[in-house]
Amino acid sequence: MDCYFEKLKTELAAGNAPDIFWIGGVELADFVNTGQILDLKPLIDADSSFQLSNFYPNVIEQLTRDGKIYGLPRDISTMVVYYNEDLFKAAGLKTPKELAAEGNWNWNTMLEAARKLTDPANQQYGLGFGNWWRPAWGYFINAAGGSPFTPDRRGCALNTPESIEGAKMVRLLYDEKLLPAGDADGEALFNAGKVAMYFNGRWFTPGVRTNAKFNWDVAVMPEGKVKSTWLFWGPYLVNAKTANTKAAWEVLKVLTSAEATAKVAALGTNIPPRSDKAAVDAFLASTPLANNQAFLDGISYAALEAPVWDGSWADFSGIVQSLWDQMIAGQLTPEQFGQQACERAASTFK
Repeated sequence: MDCYFEKLKTELAAGNAPDIFWIGGVELADFVNTGQILDLKPLIDADSSFQLSNFYPNVIEQLTRDGKIYGLPRDISTMVVYYNEDLFKAAGLKTPKELAAEGNWNWNTMLEAARKLTDPANQQYGLGFGNWWRPAWGYFINAAGGSPFTPDRRGCALNTPESIEGAKMVRLLYDEKLLPAGDADGEALFNAGKVAMYFNGRWFTPGVRTNAKFNWDVAVMPEGKVKSTWLFWGPYLVNAKTANTKAAWEVLKVLTSAEATAKVAALGTNIPPRSDKAAVDAFLASTPLANNQAFLDGISYAALEAPVWDGSWADFSGIVQSLWDQMIAGQLTPEQFGQQACERAASTFK
């Protein structure tokens, strides 16, 4: 994926990039700040057939900068808990979906279930998630009431008491060996029936449908101090040097229509970025999970992959990930992680 973005930046600089292209949400500032992305607001305002309100407002907010709108979302995906229903039933435990329905799905009940479902003798783990920023330090820090960034996103906030509490929870999970250690492939272990709960996005669904030989479903993420999940998204952008702005706009409208986004969602890897009934109904009717609704429930309170307009997201996340790895390995305390992260990442902001 990094090669894709670098190639795209090279093509833009050379003047031969496509008229329309896709990027990830966190890369938005890198492209807009170069002045190479078309502002769509004049086209939106002049087109009475187009309703911006059909898209989720928190995603459109991320695409808006200084009164300009840079692109339209292609898709979204919230992070949810995939769980092995058979393991929960065999242990006599309520599933995450059942606990969520009772209003009792939180870090305490997650931890209780993970402990009961971990069986070292059989190499079975109660919980799993990828050791990267979104399911690891992103989710846990936000759900503890903290944030990687200060409110203006111009500084690091990983050293606050709330953020440190999120890091402490993850350190506890590793210390108790409730999840696979190191670089073990948690996705493969979940599909093999060796992980009871796994945090992931919608893109994980097709693989589970194909490979899992057990009953499974999904639930919203457990509540920490606050409700939280991550919302992954990526927009289509229009090249500011396009030779035919009107044609590019017409194509973009088709690509982001309820019909087109529903077809993408039917493949099982994405959720339409639209909140209008046609798009929502198409997603809920897609190849079932029993609980497709769980992917939609977290949209309103999710933390979004947001661009860092006054800094370097790549540099910031690289520094934090390195220190996070040391923290979960026991080489740093959660407090040391937060302190060192903010000290070393200060240079990544303008």
